[in-house]
Amino acid sequence: MKILRLLLIVICLSFVNLTFSNSGSIEINSDTIVDNNVGRMVFLKDKLENQEKGLDYMKKIDAFILKINNNKIILTKVKRKVLLIQDKANTYDFKKGQNISLKKSVFEIKLVLEYFLIKIKKWFENIEKLKQLKIKERKKISKNIKSVYYTTYSAVSTKKIDSLINLVKNTEINSVTIDIKNVNWYVAFDMSDYKFDRIKSISNGIIKNPKKLIEKLHNNGIYVIARIVVFKDNLLTSTRPDLSIKWSTDKKAVWYDYKWKKYLDPSSKEVWDYNLNIANAAYQIWFDEINFDYIRFPTDWKISKTYYPFSSTILYHNPKLWKIVAIDRFSNYITTKLRELHPNIILSADVFWLVTRWDMLQIWQNLESFLIYFDFVWPMVYPSHYWANFLGFKQPDNHPYEVLQNAISSSNKKINKLNKEIKLARIEKRKIKINDNLTTDISFEKIEKIDKSKLRLWIQWFSCTRCKGATLYNRKKFRKQIKAIEESWLNSWWVWSSGSNYYYNRYNK
Repeated sequence: MKILRLLLIVICLSFVNLTFSNSGSIEINSDTIVDNNVGRMVFLKDKLENQEKGLDYMKKIDAFILKINNNKIILTKVKRKVLLIQDKANTYDFKKGQNISLKKSVFEIKLVLEYFLIKIKKWFENIEKLKQLKIKERKKISKNIKSVYYTTYSAVSTKKIDSLINLVKNTEINSVTIDIKNVNWYVAFDMSDYKFDRIKSISNGIIKNPKKLIEKLHNNGIYVIARIVVFKDNLLTSTRPDLSIKWSTDKKAVWYDYKWKKYLDPSSKEVWDYNLNIANAAYQIWFDEINFDYIRFPTDWKISKTYYPFSSTILYHNPKLWKIVAIDRFSNYITTKLRELHPNIILSADVFWLVTRWDMLQIWQNLESFLIYFDFVWPMVYPSHYWANFLGFKQPDNHPYEVLQNAISSSNKKINKLNKEIKLARIEKRKIKINDNLTTDISFEKIEKIDKSKLRLWIQWFSCTRCKGATLYNRKKFRKQIKAIEESWLNSWWVWSSGSNYYYNRYNK
């Protein structure tokens, strides 16, 4: 039995990173539970190297050990066992132990190893189930999203988070979208532990512990989306004005719109990598989906007086549609790189409402390009944004069902046309066109048929105070939007409220 005790001590010590001091105290590294490189089962491996059955069980133990990946849950469970054998480990006469003959049968050693295999399996059972559950939920829920928008400040409000949890428990809502780089341009949490290239993120530190926040949301069955504003960025345009859109008059001063908002040059690869790094960090923190907004050029004020310092090559080769080319190349680059880092990452992008009907040459967005690269595309089809007499309605805001139905129908026509083009490109073995005059960088080998479920819709929550003749938004008008979506065989929608205030009575249970 003494040999069995020795084996138990050595195996337990191999599971945690321990240091025994002269005083008999024990130190446990809470960041790394298992050191896979030092002291793992050295004692047993030396004694069992010629025993085939023993080595087989040793490999099984190694396989389980490798599954322990800095998980502090394991630490709390193992710590008790370690403390129980602490005295034995400190007082054991190892010199004497080394002289003990290990002529015990393989059967006895097998019992010891199987005992620990059972223990390890038990420790990991709940953790592995949790991991698998999250992966299944991500794949399942990503196609059936009913999300609400939360500002960064709302995300750190206990009252707001509790309200969100109650909303999810009692209604059809199952997701939240949180700003992590929003119109304030700062990153919402510290990213100093994550890789950045030449541009380092600057955090305003609003979200102190994003992992804890996401864990709480996940534990309540909430799918969590990170929203990143890309090219509209007052902060980076101030710290790196060389990356900014300039006034064409002198090509030095940073351009701004009528609200004094500034934009980065969408052709700058440094800007691409900066946003890529933020997305990479957010995914590692365990956001379920990364959403990009403001993948576009500015629209307001003196657009004719803009100068783009990084766009000369694209402009030279595509003088008429060079801005769509720039957006297409950014989309291709950032989705490709992120999928290389995380093959299962889910990426989405927001687009203007009119992109569902035609190319938006004001902001240079093309729906087909976004559908090719991103997993999901979110048109912001708020009825209040459409002009008077659209579809023959004096005030489109009063006709949400018809407006959304038209947006979906127009999008489906574009998707059907794009799928025909993809099929033709495959036959002709060439790159894919995203409109009659523009070929994207992606070839037929990298793209499959576009599913119409890729389309998700931002829907309106607010009443339009500037819309002449518009009635107040209520449950009836709100549900008409959802009716149009569901009748079009789509399952996902996204609600925007700038103050993150949502009423239960507008949702179904």
